[in-house]
Amino acid sequence: MTIDDYRITFGWSKRCMAKQAGIDIHTLSRAISGLPIYRAKAGLIAEAINRELQRRGEPSIRYTDLAGVTFAD
Repeated sequence: MTIDDYRITFGWSKRCMAKQAGIDIHTLSRAISGLPIYRAKAGLIAEAINRELQRRGEPSIRYTDLAGVTFAD
């Protein structure tokens, strides 16, 4: 699934997802658009997703599982 797929599934706005991940909304928008982001930032996004997945009783993911993400490093 893409970051946006998770965002929509969770009912999160981009601003909410960025806040949950502790990142700037522009970084999140870059990631969703397929522009390169640092692996550390992708990790923060995955951690936010995993907290929500855990709350829902679903298995966790790794940042490398996020479809469409490209890395700057």
